Amino acid sequence: MKRLLSIIILLMCGVIFGQRPKTGDKIYLERYPAEQTNFVSSASLVVSNTTEDDMIVVLRDGGYHFISHVYVRAHELYVIENLPVGHFIYQYFNLKTYFESPERIPIEIESEQYLNFFYSTGAKKIIGFEISEEQFFSN
Repeated sequence: MKRLLSIIILLMCGVIFGQRPKTGDKIYLERYPAEQTNFVSSASLVVSNTTEDDMIVVLRDGGYHFISHVYVRAHELYVIENLPVGHFIYQYFNLKTYFESPERIPIEIESEQYLNFFYSTGAKKIIGFEISEEQFFSN
């Protein structure tokens, strides 16, 4: 009986602590500096992930300084609010490979921009070039 109870407790701990993060979680707080926010700008970015993979999206300014990061589950979206104004580079990690997009996102005062991750019918991956883990986590 004690053995059965021990097995049940171990299984419950595995379920509780083994769950994947939720959309919007900041899972790398210890690896990045504090996020940059601007409550006056009223600027936001809607990150839509229509792929089959969960991903982590990182925003950086033109000088590659860290702005924000967010975990987005497959087929979900998240709104990053209170962004500073500027042109941002985005990097993403689909839990397999690290990428950076050649495209920049302009964030203006009182605007809502969109970042859509999707697979095109002719491509086998999302547009972007591969980067190293060190580049992804650089401050």
